[in-house]
Amino acid sequence: AMGIKGTEAAKEAAEMVLADDNFASISHAVEEGRTVYDNLRKSIMFILPTNGGEALTIVLAIALGRLMPITPVQILWVNMITAVTLALALAFEPAEDDVMHRPPRARAAPILSRFLIWRICFVSLILVSGTFGVFVWLRDQGA
Repeated sequence: AMGIKGTEAAKEAAEMVLADDNFASISHAVEEGRTVYDNLRKSIMFILPTNGGEALTIVLAIALGRLMPITPVQILWVNMITAVTLALALAFEPAEDDVMHRPPRARAAPILSRFLIWRICFVSLILVSGTFGVFVWLRDQGA
């Protein structure tokens, strides 16, 4: 429905109201929506592996009866400073060049595909391996 010239009944029945009565606004809205969706996925793909790596590190240390390889202060630093700062940078990235050349995604498509879930798990395991590896190496060095 048209926002300026449209009737109230048409605006209420419509799924989309063009506030400026300009059909070009639709393509800008689609581009912005795709950009927001892409940036949300990027942020999730950064945050979940780092948090998964932290959680797995803690769970494995407890399950194996080992010393904690990361301290509570380090956990807070990663969660509150590093992860948030980088995730915000990803969230506000400009649109990709091909964002309007891609076909629309399926409505039922999940935000995390099976491949992305596998990737989150894989990266989390790499982070856990690196954390334990550095912890053991430094412990053996006497640090």
